[in-house]
Amino acid sequence: MAFLDSEQMIIILDALESVTNGMENPGLLEQIKDIPRESKLRPYVDLVFALQAYYGQYPTRVREYLTSIPDDSPPARLKPLLFYLAGLAKDPPEGRVDREILKALQQRKSYLETALEEAEQFLQEDHEDSFSDSIAYLIRELYGKFPEASKQLTLWAWEKIQENGWDGSLLDAHLKMIFGDLEATRLKALYSLHAGLPEAWEEWTSFLMKLLHTEPRNEKTVEASLMIWIYAAIQVQVDAQRVQEVLEVLERKYPQLKAKYEKALEEQTARGTDVFVNTVNPPVSSPRRCASPSRKKRDFVQLELFPS
Repeated sequence: MAFLDSEQMIIILDALESVTNGMENPGLLEQIKDIPRESKLRPYVDLVFALQAYYGQYPTRVREYLTSIPDDSPPARLKPLLFYLAGLAKDPPEGRVDREILKALQQRKSYLETALEEAEQFLQEDHEDSFSDSIAYLIRELYGKFPEASKQLTLWAWEKIQENGWDGSLLDAHLKMIFGDLEATRLKALYSLHAGLPEAWEEWTSFLMKLLHTEPRNEKTVEASLMIWIYAAIQVQVDAQRVQEVLEVLERKYPQLKAKYEKALEEQTARGTDVFVNTVNPPVSSPRRCASPSRKKRDFVQLELFPS
């Protein structure tokens, strides 16, 4: 190790930590990806990207990165375990440490499944507070390693809150602690849109206003959010005052976007919803139920309409 570049090694270790603690740092990953193949550090780089692919549920990429790690390098020690965890090998590795890691992972999975069963029981017994507490715990546990799965579970939880006619304020408070206010608001609004609820436009308006006041923001993200907001307005008679509030913020912060969509928004306020069909006309998909997190049902709902 004395011959290795210590600064590069520190960056690689930081990148490794970022992909394994749920706080992935794109800047670090960008810095290490160009470390040349002939470098003694390259196997560590490939291990980082193999782990990123594993957590992102991309087994083909896991295979590519693991295969590129030389068998005589230190990171190769983890290859059998990762091949098995990614579903690329039938038989579990035989090493003692590998077996202990697998045992710990299986116990952890069993614990989470038990917690899910408890949440479903509270649901059947009509205990909103207990359901909200238990499902929020599961969402928090998933979020660090599997953010997309945690968001799918969040949509499912909102669906159950809606079906039972519950208030949802406790779940909302939990989600804001887990995701932060902006992302929690987006997920709630996303569920309302997904379910075709009457309040969907107002929910997305609340999210859009928060987004517009959050700095800094990628303009493409803002425009995507604005397009979804316009799409939501197709189905309801919008509040002209709320439209004006959004226009005023756009004028100050994103005047080019305001100019691009102002005509559609003003016509919407004056004449009703028909103008959006011809002016924006985004693709419309049929509403569908959020997938249950049951072990018998593993379908994932597309959550990331744009980078959050």
